[in-house]
Amino acid sequence: MNFEKEQLISITNIAVSKFKELVFDAGNNEMFLKISLELEGSKMYYNIDTVENILSGDKVYDFEGLKVLINEEDEELLKGLKIDYIKDEYGENFTIDNPNIIHNLDDEDGGCCGRGCCC
Repeated sequence: MNFEKEQLISITNIAVSKFKELVFDAGNNEMFLKISLELEGSKMYYNIDTVENILSGDKVYDFEGLKVLINEEDEELLKGLKIDYIKDEYGENFTIDNPNIIHNLDDEDGGCCGRGCCC
């Protein structure tokens, strides 16, 4: 298994620990965490799941023993992605910050009103 030398994304230490807890505590020591994008109409969703196998085009990134797969097709839109895990008065969850997402599209680029919402 070849690991990529440079990280495409960043995952904070606390998020890595939480992912490890969720994956490895379930007895899945040989699992990979796969991060991908799914398009549904004009909306894009992140898919973060555990998988057992590396598929063609997948690149392996290592985060303190957490093996993360990202397919070449998703690289451009995931480059610079930051995953964190936060706990606050509202609960706890993973957060995703992606500098590649276009928040405001104008009418010519997809029918959005330019105020961050699609009308």
